[in-house]
Amino acid sequence: VGPAGSQFGLLACLFVEVINVWPMLRHPQTALYKLCAVTIGMFLLGLLPWVDNYAHVFGFVFGFLLSYALLPFVSFGPYDQRRKILLVWVFLVAVCLLFAILIILFYITPFYECEICKYLTCIPLVDDFCADQNINFDKKPFWSI
Repeated sequence: VGPAGSQFGLLACLFVEVINVWPMLRHPQTALYKLCAVTIGMFLLGLLPWVDNYAHVFGFVFGFLLSYALLPFVSFGPYDQRRKILLVWVFLVAVCLLFAILIILFYITPFYECEICKYLTCIPLVDDFCADQNINFDKKPFWSI
């Protein structure tokens, strides 16, 4: 609920910044460990009820792919520049493919009976922890509205 997906996209952008300027940082591992700790903590908070971890996951993935493809980068030689330009194109194609796959999975052929998928959004620590969400899925295709 809310802007969580976009915030995870910005968090992924910080990962890309650390990766892109890795040779220029004095302690890049420390920066990466701090970002990993924040990310893991926020994903764990996403296991509480009414917090959408699907938005977290896909916001992070799209944010990582798009920020690697669209942010300016510093190259350290001609080989590094060619490698980074190739990665930009790979990530742009990956974003397009992932977007198409998500449209197919959520709108064209949605799946509703995934027992494991519900645990990504809420882990029932006690019996009634996730029971009162009252989420009802409309199982009609979007084109029959």
